[in-house]
Amino acid sequence: MPSGGAPAGLRPRTGNTIPQRRQALIDHSRAVNGLDPRVAARYNVRLLLQNSEGGLRDAVAQLGIPAYALMAIARFGAVEALALQGLSSDQARALERSLSEAGGALLTSPNWERAVIFAPLMVAGELPARLATDALTTEVAAALTGRGVPPPLSVRGQRLEFGRRTLVMGIVNVTPDSFSGDGVGSDVDAAVDRAVALIDAGADVIDIGGESTRPKSTPISAAEELERVLPVFAALSSRSSVPLSIDTRKASVAAAGIAAGAAMVNDVWGLQGDPEMAPVIAAHSNVGVVVMHNQRGVDYADLMADISAWLRQSLVVANEAGIVAERVVIDPGFGFGKTPAQNLELMRRLGELRGIGRPILVGPSRKSTIGFLTGGLPPDERLEGGIALATLAASAGAHMVRVHDVSETVRALKVADAVIRGTPEYILSLPAPGPTG
Repeated sequence: MPSGGAPAGLRPRTGNTIPQRRQALIDHSRAVNGLDPRVAARYNVRLLLQNSEGGLRDAVAQLGIPAYALMAIARFGAVEALALQGLSSDQARALERSLSEAGGALLTSPNWERAVIFAPLMVAGELPARLATDALTTEVAAALTGRGVPPPLSVRGQRLEFGRRTLVMGIVNVTPDSFSGDGVGSDVDAAVDRAVALIDAGADVIDIGGESTRPKSTPISAAEELERVLPVFAALSSRSSVPLSIDTRKASVAAAGIAAGAAMVNDVWGLQGDPEMAPVIAAHSNVGVVVMHNQRGVDYADLMADISAWLRQSLVVANEAGIVAERVVIDPGFGFGKTPAQNLELMRRLGELRGIGRPILVGPSRKSTIGFLTGGLPPDERLEGGIALATLAASAGAHMVRVHDVSETVRALKVADAVIRGTPEYILSLPAPGPTG
């Protein structure tokens, strides 16, 4: 091969560079937030592999070869695996043919309804163009691009930016029976003091709840819930430098919370409980919503497929009510309707939800799974386990964690994010501290 040349398969062609291919994929799915979420719910495309390309990319870059040769990474250095469902036999055959011709493979269930795609990164990126006549291709493109950084969430004049670091939602329980032991009951001053302390510790959002969601908790009326939370919002809304969230499953409480200053609604039933919840939120275009997975008493066929399908249905409900996707954060519901083993599986497979294309919130703080793993420790002694799960969630793709112990979690995430999201500039210029590091 002539000096400075490249193998024939790697020579640059018009529209064939990595940036051009990436841009073509992005252009193809640019309107993903305007798509019918019912189509996304049908195909339920999930990303199965989380490829860490940093080391590989750096090693190739150190070779000093032309930039276009980096296309070899896309062709040989990374494999995409995507799970999907809802295929027709014709779609499955067309997909199988396209993948086979391009160097990929398709595995399907006997009835064609479920499938797994295996393809090099470059081939996966080309799939939308190869199958441009089918709605499925848009969902594949949306899943591939959805794992990138979600756009900022703007709520009541405040902006939550994702991707630069892992955001932290601090918990304020205005309840006498919180499972975590941190409930302040009806003490408004204590609730406000706790919220202010969490903000000072680095919380990006404060989530205020007036009804316990612990197992076997006693439901309360909307009137009682409002008696607990409204005075806190009244006292805190003018003092808070971060968005306030109302943690409730009741539409009437959400409406009153929004009127009192809430910028977000955290619904543990994912808009699939109270039928009036979605319309209440839709009426306020500057209010965000967290939709959480919560299917109690369900025997899961495939845990992550079922969680993903539920969350996509929440997006359908939101869309039909007039809530645009950009206002929605998804939460897989760690500790809700799941066994301890399923909670751990959720953490291992959390990255599969990135293909939904929405910011991911995870709330493992002080949950009973940590207690089971640590010899039965009570909630107020589960700090280390909560930090471990928060950092693992960030590594798997979570954009925000919901925690009781904000100060400790923020410090831990500063270290974790430096590994996960990139070394901070000020660290890059620091010399070695000494022979022992």
